[in-house]
Amino acid sequence: RESSRSEIVDNVIASKRLDLPRRGDAIRVWYSDGVEIADNDVEAGRDVVLWYSNRLVVRGNRVRDGRYGLHFMYCDDAAIEGNLLYGNSVGAFLMYSRRLRLTDNAIARNHGPSGYGVGLKDMDDALVAGNLFVGNRVGAFLDNSPREIRSSSRLSANAFAGNDVGVLLMPNVRRAEIVGNGFVENGEQVGLAGAGGDPEANVWLENHWSDYAGYDLDGDGFGDLPYRAERLFEGLADRHPELRIFLHAPATRALDFAAVAFPIVRPRPKLTDPRPRMAPVAAVAASAAPALPRRPAGAWTPAAAGMVAGALVLLAFPRLLRREPRRPAPSAAPAPPGRHRRAAAPVVEAAALTVRYGSKPALEGVDFAIASGESVALWGPNGAGKTTALRAILGVVAVEGSVRVAGLDPRRQGREVRKRLGFVPQAIAFQADLGARQTLEFFARLRGAPAERIDELVAWLGLDEHAEKAVGALSGGLKQRLALAAALVDDPPVLLLDEPTANLDAAARESFYRKLLELKAAGKTLLFTSHRFEEVSLLADRVLHLTAGRLVADGPPESIERAGANGAGRVEIALRVEEGRLAEAERILAAEGFAPRRLGPCLFVVVAADRKIGPLAALLRRGLEPRSFELSEPSGSGNGRHAAS
Repeated sequence: RESSRSEIVDNVIASKRLDLPRRGDAIRVWYSDGVEIADNDVEAGRDVVLWYSNRLVVRGNRVRDGRYGLHFMYCDDAAIEGNLLYGNSVGAFLMYSRRLRLTDNAIARNHGPSGYGVGLKDMDDALVAGNLFVGNRVGAFLDNSPREIRSSSRLSANAFAGNDVGVLLMPNVRRAEIVGNGFVENGEQVGLAGAGGDPEANVWLENHWSDYAGYDLDGDGFGDLPYRAERLFEGLADRHPELRIFLHAPATRALDFAAVAFPIVRPRPKLTDPRPRMAPVAAVAASAAPALPRRPAGAWTPAAAGMVAGALVLLAFPRLLRREPRRPAPSAAPAPPGRHRRAAAPVVEAAALTVRYGSKPALEGVDFAIASGESVALWGPNGAGKTTALRAILGVVAVEGSVRVAGLDPRRQGREVRKRLGFVPQAIAFQADLGARQTLEFFARLRGAPAERIDELVAWLGLDEHAEKAVGALSGGLKQRLALAAALVDDPPVLLLDEPTANLDAAARESFYRKLLELKAAGKTLLFTSHRFEEVSLLADRVLHLTAGRLVADGPPESIERAGANGAGRVEIALRVEEGRLAEAERILAAEGFAPRRLGPCLFVVVAADRKIGPLAALLRRGLEPRSFELSEPSGSGNGRHAAS
């Protein structure tokens, strides 16, 4: 009290385990400006009370199992950075203050009567940025914030994942800016508290919405159609909160289906985001989030937040990372972790699997079953449905028919399914300024893996010399190995890979193949997409051949070779020869039964994947040695060249 410029640093503060109202407040700051509260561990107190004090700095604290993790009132120009607030009734409630900055915090599992991760009431010019809100009843609650006509409140670059409600607005909220956030698997992405109000009076722009059903034809990373929150049941529950008890009941889905099928009952959209982001913002969440205590078996963990990023991965929280003492790496690189017994029942299976984007089916009536320990390739030209099949298994697209992972439905039991899956996407999106080890630490903690696991994977994948480098400084091959490590961090029995070597050079591909072969030998189930015949023949026990969304063949890798004459498993060779001998080379190839076409200084020849050597051999027999050649998928497939010699 009246003790400005004090420091409360590096303390452990705990209460007796009394009923919550009888506990003492852990920290009170009263009429004291410029106080710093840093690196304290506060457990089971009542509140941390910060009132009538300006220019406070609250940094790097853990506040858990209390009532109000932080309670601000009349505190201007405060900075709340890099804290971990979890297991409280309310993570932070911020009131009657100006220019407060809440940045890079992890706020999780706050489930009291209100259960707000953060509440903003009558706040002006508040910035809430770079935070992780996961597993709260409400991620962020806004009430009359901003309050003054010339001020605003901004929520930017936050991740809202696995909350009952992502963001909840009172009807009086105007001029709030909700820009560039990620909304992932919240029970309700955005809620309205009571009747009235107009969420369109606020700015919603460039957020990622996990339930967005649009598309991105121009490839700019943003949806071509607006995102609209217009679920009928959510609107009813906003007006009658007691209905939330039926949130996951089949009747609610029937209501929402009726609203789509019969526009006469379609509700007014709660909000419109005219430029929805297609993919989660490239980043990793925070080391504070991984430090959340493990819950008993069967309890909810925030793994879902990490997975939807494909990878999963959400928004940037670099300052939250605190280094912990590192355990020495084992002297010898371990074998790839986890031998998984082959089971009689399929570990992945699909029946009449159909996925539609609009009216066009990307997959149609596909049936397959994959046994534990099998290595299976999804083969076919671009647009055949390979990546869509992986997305269906991950549970991130709506499906007709059925898909099961270990007997579980990915759409209804997504968290349980993703515990059994590791995913290596084609486009890797890690936070560029985080170190490789820090990235793995995040994934390990988020998915409940032991810390020792990181050292094992770093050694096994040959990342030792690069573990402290920023991810943005790594080569493509090293990034791909890091993505494999992140997918394996909790030793899932099934590994999904989408074009895992598409952007690698020959040396990096060979190194990556060796690791996948070790995983295969260790009993991992592998399901991967590929355009490379050599990749499929090396890794796959079976090939699922897709064409235009249909499964046209299911057999050994040799079946691709046999299909070569029918247009599947074909490559295009670009041959560059000496100047003045182009016409001669064209005549030689035509005489050998090939159909060359000339473009500039090159000849292009399409052949079956098992006859790649044919055009070269034909020219060499006639004494004409090409200067160079390139392999690519045939023109029109949209896949571009993928190898060169």
